[in-house]
Amino acid sequence: MRVEILRLYRHLIIGGVIIVACCYAIMEIAQIKFSASHAEQLLCADAEISSALLLSGVNQELSGSEFDWTLHSKKSLPASLISPLIAQKSWFELPSHSYRLVFGSSDKPLLTGVVDRQDRLFQFGPLLERLLLTDKITYQDKLSLLENMSCISIEFLSFKESQPLTDVGLVYSAYGQYGFLWKDESHDDVIHLSVVQKNGISLSVVVALIVSFGIIVMLLLIWRELISLDFKRQTFESIMRQIAQGRSGSGLSENIPDSSGTLKELAYSFDSMSSHIERLLKVQREMTNAISHELRTPIARLRFGLEVMKDEVDDSVGPTIEALEGDVEELNTLVDEVLTYGKLESGSMELNFSKLSIYELVNSILENNHLLLQHLTVDVNISETSIVLADEHHLIRALQNLILNASKYATSNITISFYDNSNRWQLDVEDDGPGIAFEDRDKVFVPFQRLDNSRARASGGYGLGLAIVQRIAFWHGGAVLIDSSESGGAKFSLIWSRDQHQKTLS
Repeated sequence: MRVEILRLYRHLIIGGVIIVACCYAIMEIAQIKFSASHAEQLLCADAEISSALLLSGVNQELSGSEFDWTLHSKKSLPASLISPLIAQKSWFELPSHSYRLVFGSSDKPLLTGVVDRQDRLFQFGPLLERLLLTDKITYQDKLSLLENMSCISIEFLSFKESQPLTDVGLVYSAYGQYGFLWKDESHDDVIHLSVVQKNGISLSVVVALIVSFGIIVMLLLIWRELISLDFKRQTFESIMRQIAQGRSGSGLSENIPDSSGTLKELAYSFDSMSSHIERLLKVQREMTNAISHELRTPIARLRFGLEVMKDEVDDSVGPTIEALEGDVEELNTLVDEVLTYGKLESGSMELNFSKLSIYELVNSILENNHLLLQHLTVDVNISETSIVLADEHHLIRALQNLILNASKYATSNITISFYDNSNRWQLDVEDDGPGIAFEDRDKVFVPFQRLDNSRARASGGYGLGLAIVQRIAFWHGGAVLIDSSESGGAKFSLIWSRDQHQKTLS
């Protein structure tokens, strides 16, 4: 896992450096754009004030303007004519990286100006002072000219000022705007004049967007690495589940992504351990099956020999021979149980699913074992129309084992109930016997395991019946659960899936 963590840190560091560099470049570009926009607004203010001075005849030449002006008419114009000319001015961008400004029609302009695009020291104050403090234009005409200038902002203030023109910085909350306070001698109004800023995205918004973009990219990088780690975890978990289900082989660990990671090494270890355990279990099963098969021959010989002895000995020995025959039959039953469990455990069997009436199935088991159940009351709570999908042979074996197991420990009553829903079927077998302690419930499914309480060897059996039931339930896609019965004994619930018949079981 350390390799994945180091790779995550490496990606985060590299991605962080790239994002910081990109953010810095974007901020620099934005700053350049803002500076260029501000310079254009200053040029626009210069052009509008200069045109008002030249067209009104206040000045014939301007030394403080950044433009090289050409006045095509020596006749002074009234403010009523200058205002629309200022509002309808035309800008042209020349190939030589300069601007040409035209007032009036393009074929017969009244005033033209040319300026190069380069860093300049703008003299906005002196130009404004010439316009506002001249006596050649009335106060109302000055206001009319200022209101038609798109790059000049005017604002009336409730402020007492004695100076005719003062440069000030007007502050709004955290933002400031530099300009001039103008007070005409004939009026008491104080007007704040400043250069209009373009209504674009502010630099603060740009910085916020850049920071947000950087955070989103970092989160995406982290999310990508986490998704990669989660994918490896899911793959590893899937392989571990396959190993837990008994599948092994070197091909499993090859499916782990990132061959240099710890997960692959861990998968190799689990795979090797699983293969070793599988070999041991295979040897054990083969030995158990071989011994069981080999025992059938001497058992058959013993049975034949006891039958012969009955005819050659007197009647006083008969009970002994019958007892020996019972032992031989018990040994033969044990061999059958071992072979059955071995077949279920090996995973080599094949189930044949079919529709079965669970009511008829349980009744046939009760009829075939009525001698063992005649001392008990058996209550069957199953609808006659209940149909299930299962392998008939193995389901009968499982139900019979559960019912006979309950008959060994029941005092007077056994209850058999059936439930179903959209996902599964469930059959419960309850007895009114001594029950099973909670800490001992897992032990009853261990082969040849016996409990030390009343459910002990004296009750008969070999400790394989419930183990066989558990394996049959597993092959049907279900399980066997143990709980306490309402009558005080044990309740065994055989549960199996409705859709297990759609899967391959071989």
